[in-house]
Amino acid sequence: MDRLVFYHHPQAEKFSLRYSSALLADIRSRREQSDESTKLIGYPFETPVYVLYEGDTEIESAQDIDFDREWLSDRIRDLPRAGQVVAFRLVELLEAAVDVREADEFRLYKQFEPQKIQQALDHVSWGASVPEVAGEVMSNLILRHSLPNANHRTGIAMLQFCIESVDPDFAMPRTHVDDDTWREWVDPYIVDSKRLLTVRRNNLRFKKLEELDIDLVERKDGIQIQLAEFELDMHWRDALSEYASLHESHCTDFAQAVLKRTERDDLLDQQGPTKPEFITYLEEGLVERDFREMF
Repeated sequence: MDRLVFYHHPQAEKFSLRYSSALLADIRSRREQSDESTKLIGYPFETPVYVLYEGDTEIESAQDIDFDREWLSDRIRDLPRAGQVVAFRLVELLEAAVDVREADEFRLYKQFEPQKIQQALDHVSWGASVPEVAGEVMSNLILRHSLPNANHRTGIAMLQFCIESVDPDFAMPRTHVDDDTWREWVDPYIVDSKRLLTVRRNNLRFKKLEELDIDLVERKDGIQIQLAEFELDMHWRDALSEYASLHESHCTDFAQAVLKRTERDDLLDQQGPTKPEFITYLEEGLVERDFREMF
């Protein structure tokens, strides 16, 4: 039977795995040295494993934030124009997701970090093929994790807008969370994306778990990571680069799947948008769009 530990604390999902050891004294020492709020779990295997979780005690509700123009302007005024436009549309998408799912049930797990949006745009191969550009836009926005929630859903929306900037008549297949189609083909891409992202940030922590004979790590939403399936023995900087590349390829595969599912093979090899073309479409091509329909 697989030996499993949780990545997020099962009773407090804002707390995530930081240290593990076969020695309780070691974990207690780590706890005393930590400046964060902590929780500890002892896993009663034949040889016990102790895990220290760190995190924040407060998780904001989306209803606590007023997504008005002043709030947004204060946070994006130092960005270049392209970053401002993308940030504006991302926040509109987040608002729509909150509205559809009801603000009091929509949790915010981190602060809005708009500077990361510009970083994402700087890592896109603008003018490459449509699926490459769209996949890299989606991947890099997800990798930078600029929004406090819904980064995958908004990333998929940006992939859609990227394709539309080349062909405004493009019709995205249904990707609604409450649709059976979602579970059939979109959800596996998101689950694998979250696996890659979690390993990318935690390769050394997971390597330590392997040394403690742990087979599985389970993150929130029941997503399980089989440690033996991932290369963990590398410097953390190398892991950030390696798994970012794998994530870009994964999202490009998703973009190709979208085009094939919509029978738009003609766009597979077509040149994708340049950055100015994409930004112009976000500014001028979405004025009448009700983003709630996307969620």
